[in-house]
Amino acid sequence: MSDIAEMSAPAMQAARPRIGLKLKLAQLPLFAWLALIVVLPNLLLIATSFLSAGGGRMKLSLTLANYTRLWESAGFWRLLGSTLQFSLSASLLGAVLAYPMAYFVGRMVTRHKALLTVLVLIPLWISLLMRVFSWRLILGQSGLLNSLLVTTGILSEPSQAFLYTPATVVLTFAYISIPYIFISTLNAFEKIPTALIEASQDSGATAFQTFCHVIWPLTRRSLAIGISLAFLVTVGDYVTPAMIGGINGTTLGVLISSQFGMANNWPFGAAVSVVLILSVAAILAVLLWLCPTRGVFSGDESQDRKTAADGGGGTSLASLAGGLGYTCVITFLYAPLILMVIFSFGASTLQSFPITDYTLHWYDDLSRNTALLAAAQRSLIVAACVVIFSTTTGTGFALALHYQRMKGARAIEMLLTLPLAMPAVVLGVVMVLGTEILAIPSGLIRAVIGQSSFVMPVTLLLVLARLRRLDPSLMEASLDLGAGRLSSFAHVLLPLVKGAVISGALLGLTLSADDVMVTLFLAGPQQTLPIWVFNQMRFGFTPSVNAVFTILGLSCLLLVVVASIVRMRSNPESR
Repeated sequence: MSDIAEMSAPAMQAARPRIGLKLKLAQLPLFAWLALIVVLPNLLLIATSFLSAGGGRMKLSLTLANYTRLWESAGFWRLLGSTLQFSLSASLLGAVLAYPMAYFVGRMVTRHKALLTVLVLIPLWISLLMRVFSWRLILGQSGLLNSLLVTTGILSEPSQAFLYTPATVVLTFAYISIPYIFISTLNAFEKIPTALIEASQDSGATAFQTFCHVIWPLTRRSLAIGISLAFLVTVGDYVTPAMIGGINGTTLGVLISSQFGMANNWPFGAAVSVVLILSVAAILAVLLWLCPTRGVFSGDESQDRKTAADGGGGTSLASLAGGLGYTCVITFLYAPLILMVIFSFGASTLQSFPITDYTLHWYDDLSRNTALLAAAQRSLIVAACVVIFSTTTGTGFALALHYQRMKGARAIEMLLTLPLAMPAVVLGVVMVLGTEILAIPSGLIRAVIGQSSFVMPVTLLLVLARLRRLDPSLMEASLDLGAGRLSSFAHVLLPLVKGAVISGALLGLTLSADDVMVTLFLAGPQQTLPIWVFNQMRFGFTPSVNAVFTILGLSCLLLVVVASIVRMRSNPESR
């Protein structure tokens, strides 16, 4: 249990005002952020859904025509059903793969646990476009799967049945979901007290009974949260269906983006967005209701457990099966990425097997592609602005929430993190409406604001979690010794939260540099690098895209290494 949790409630309340650092001025930008970035855009979304459109313009007259149109449209309900089905099926499939992995790493592994964990999480840092597009190299008509089936004689000619199908969308969504579900459940497995497992075994329970009556009740809530997170990430994804889904794999996100694009019917698009949000909220509420919390545990209480303490007899066989399953899933996660790297050195303009000649030509082309270089420059500018702005505001808001006794602080925290819980396509729509009402033109400024809406909460949560683990008496002692509030912050508090701030900045840099779904609504003609790549894949693929993705992937890996080093130096206990 953390130091702050061990303090009595009166002691904590007495300490906080003294450590306050006079952060009342920080409350003004905090409430301004809530009003302009969270509340106002969402109210505009709801209000717009009750307007009408004609001649490419909105009409300021209230109507229920958009919702009536949706209610009477059988095609809309089929599309909504398929969208929810794709994401929910993929999240459940991801859970089938990720939950046993988390069990293996959390309960059976004693050595190299950090390495096994990082291997699962690294794909989260790799470009989403890269991860999605890599499946086209496997499932395409000239891809790896067709080549193997034709070579072995199973098929006489390449099949078109593997790509541009609903099954392809579900498979790719499951691929995206695995790391989210893994990390959500891993911590729950690690914190199960070994005494509970031993008591169950001493009572004569089998390994299966121990799992059903001890492990499952203590981990199902975390699993539900992981599935919910994966569901949120995929349900608003309109990039993946556009790249690999085809007509039968179309989702509601594609419809929403088209209404705010080519169709230019914002009220109808807003109504579709509202229905999607309500549907997602209902599914998540049912999911969390089905997996209630049973039992309370805190701290890493299982550090001294024996290897495979949960399994009873046959632990060697269980460890072997767990290791084999982990290896298979890791191969599933990395094979598409490795394949893309290999293709980036192929000399042919066709993405097909076998690769006969290798070249560096596509990398050389990148240095002469002016459109790509301009897009990369814009991405760097946007990412730098987003990281600086989001890190500063996120840290300031965390200090205000932690050290100020604000009414409704918990509700404010939830509102600040609301953009993280919104489907990406809806967040993009909300940001369009918010920046439009503030008369901010399409371009990089809009992109910075839109990306900051979901990057800032990341820093906020990381810093806030670190602050809640600190001993308030450290700042109290600094003030008692005569140090000013600013000096105490600079020399006592900042060094303690520096690791969380830097981690938030690095994660924010990755999120910004990789974003397509929100930025595509906001950037207009000023394309960032991910949007340029996305358009290349939609309207005219060139092998240079493989080279771009390889460079982006290596850059992300470098960020992972830097973040790991920073984390170990700031927190020696994590080594």
